[in-house]
Amino acid sequence: MADETLFESERQRSRADIAGVLKSLATALENDGPVTLEDGERSVRIEPPEQPLFEIEVERDSEKRSVELELEWDERDEEGEDVSAATESEPVKSDGESTAEPAHSLGRFEVFQDRASEWRWRLVHRNGNIIATSGEGYTSKQNALKGMRSVMKNAPDATVVSE
Repeated sequence: MADETLFESERQRSRADIAGVLKSLATALENDGPVTLEDGERSVRIEPPEQPLFEIEVERDSEKRSVELELEWDERDEEGEDVSAATESEPVKSDGESTAEPAHSLGRFEVFQDRASEWRWRLVHRNGNIIATSGEGYTSKQNALKGMRSVMKNAPDATVVSE
């Protein structure tokens, strides 16, 4: 089968912008979630497996250096079943500007150690306001991450009860 490019974007960016894209991608991978890459024209959603092949390549020619990061995995399992998890989506932005980065919310989760050396998580809005916390300390970072992931997975469609 011939190669098919599902998504591609290339443009000048600041180091801070690149770091933001990589952080968003890292967060999605760390939380076992799908990754959605967007540009002004279209988007693609991928779900890398638990252990994809990860390649880092640094090249140099007479005028340029480049760093390429690549995740690769088989689209078929041992029985030959298609397990592909890349789907092209409808456009998500109307301004036409290419973002070429993982779709992300207006907030980020942070895991940290408090003054009592217990682990906690918090959800921080992009304006810096803390909008949710674990409410309790955990004895290990792994348990704090587990609690955070539980909220992420179990609350996206939670009902609102008002008294």
